[in-house]
Amino acid sequence: MVKKIVTSFAVAKKTAKSGEAVYRSPRIYLPTKLTDDSVFPFKEGDLLMVKVDGRRLIVQRVRKPERRTEIANEQRQK
Repeated sequence: MVKKIVTSFAVAKKTAKSGEAVYRSPRIYLPTKLTDDSVFPFKEGDLLMVKVDGRRLIVQRVRKPERRTEIANEQRQK
């Protein structure tokens, strides 16, 4: 069981076809040694909530809203 692993944070950059804008795509790499472990809590396609709490990054699974109105209601409650 893998409970802890060292990984990296990277920012991929891509220039638009027009050459004017540069798009950034921040990424945190999760090694397969971690994600293939039977106790890894997420599956492909899960909807995840990511929030910053001080110097911690918290990732939690959230249920998929049934309708757009539920999304709007959830955002209003926050």
